[in-house]
Amino acid sequence: MPPAPPAWASPNVECILANVIPHSRLETLSFSVRSGGSKNHLWKPLPQWIAALKLNTNLAAIREIRFIVVLYDLPDSTADARKDSERKDLELRHTLLTSLPGYVRRDGFSTSAARRLMSTSGFTENQLTVREAVLTVCAQFPNTYWQERDQNEQDPKEFHAALSKDGWLGIALPESLGGSGLGISEATVMMQTIAESGAGMQGAQSIHANVYATQPLAKFGTKHQLESTIPNIISGKWRVCFGVTEPNAGLDTLRLSTMAKKLPDGSYSVTGQKIWITCAQVASKMILLARTTPLEEVKKPSEGLSLFCIDLDRSKPGLELKRIKKMGGRGVDANEVFFENYRIPADTLIGEEEKGFKIILHGMNAERCLLAGEALGLGYAALAKAAEYARTRVVFQRPIGMNQAIAHPLADAYMKLEGAKLATYHAARLYDDSRNDASMRQDAVGVAANSAKYMAAEAAFTACERAVLTHGGMGYAVEYDVERWFRECLVPRIAPVSREMILNYISEKVLELPRSY
Repeated sequence: MPPAPPAWASPNVECILANVIPHSRLETLSFSVRSGGSKNHLWKPLPQWIAALKLNTNLAAIREIRFIVVLYDLPDSTADARKDSERKDLELRHTLLTSLPGYVRRDGFSTSAARRLMSTSGFTENQLTVREAVLTVCAQFPNTYWQERDQNEQDPKEFHAALSKDGWLGIALPESLGGSGLGISEATVMMQTIAESGAGMQGAQSIHANVYATQPLAKFGTKHQLESTIPNIISGKWRVCFGVTEPNAGLDTLRLSTMAKKLPDGSYSVTGQKIWITCAQVASKMILLARTTPLEEVKKPSEGLSLFCIDLDRSKPGLELKRIKKMGGRGVDANEVFFENYRIPADTLIGEEEKGFKIILHGMNAERCLLAGEALGLGYAALAKAAEYARTRVVFQRPIGMNQAIAHPLADAYMKLEGAKLATYHAARLYDDSRNDASMRQDAVGVAANSAKYMAAEAAFTACERAVLTHGGMGYAVEYDVERWFRECLVPRIAPVSREMILNYISEKVLELPRSY
């Protein structure tokens, strides 16, 4: 027998708490409370409501709580009291709902638990554990948090701190250095889960480089580099950015011109410019790709490049950062970085000098897997929002989801996401296997990672665009989030490599067609 409901519970509530919920698999709880002029009549027993729900209820199956407060006998002169009661109503709904397992609040008005569209069949136990644990962290940051960060261009430092507190920044780094020792497969799950929670690309990009840019360092760094750098990154003390892209080279990475000139004392002097460097404003470290031999002096463009792990010391001469105003994900900064004879020590070199391009490939393939996961998360979030709206929005006396013109495009978007999901986790698994299997060719990993990034980016764009269109006019409103996700979904289509360059790569490497560029 369940414990007796509290004395203040009405007969209807008593019936639900004591008899119905413990013996059913309900997905929705609906309460309707009539309140007179006294606001305290309803709000004082709030803690007891929560306690009773937790005590009497198996909440695992419940996805939604509808809590309706009907105010009566409130004259027009008490408009302030009415507004206060409405505010309290929202607070009560939020407090009740956050008792649900796996709850993620999706916007300021919704009281629905996040609907998880993606099938997790075939995921490993580690991947499922990561997904559930990261969801718990993300639940602390509702969509309103991300709306504000986007609109005010504020760094989500609280989110970064919450993830670092629980050790998630070291998910794919060695246990000996404080990491979790997991793989890119689990890291991709983490990045997808973050984006899918409502945080979108800006949530993912706030920690993105901490995960993939550290991979070459973890594999090729010296003992001193690892012990002095990795623990500080995992703890959240230091944030990292990735310095590769240049304005005059673009996607032609091998023709970058930033020079790291070696000096007689073994240190280097860096001169050049980088662009679209995410999180440079808040980063302490940069993984920098620069030339140590000028392009005109090497036999192949892939030669003469070296990789460094450098301090971004704003107090030293020769370093300037300039923030770029951008379309989406505005809570996370993107920058131009200018070097002018910026001095870096000899021990910042990662691996062998002149071998930087081969080393950095370990980060690039990981980045494509992670970005594919982020795109998937964005797509599933938008699709879930669109499906929910299509179920509940009534026009012409019927839910708009009954119309095949709405339903079929959403179903098509779902299938595209599921297909991209399979490609993404296949690529991540190959990447992880290649770290311990010398027979695993890096070009095979590259094909899989690039294919996954392409498919996930296209699927995310489809889902986000159709989510906006499903919402109609409200798809243009900030409060529904889909416009934010639509702006952000262009990122995985463009960066870190364009769709067209991926098609070129597959044409050449897989189909053995003549190179076109």
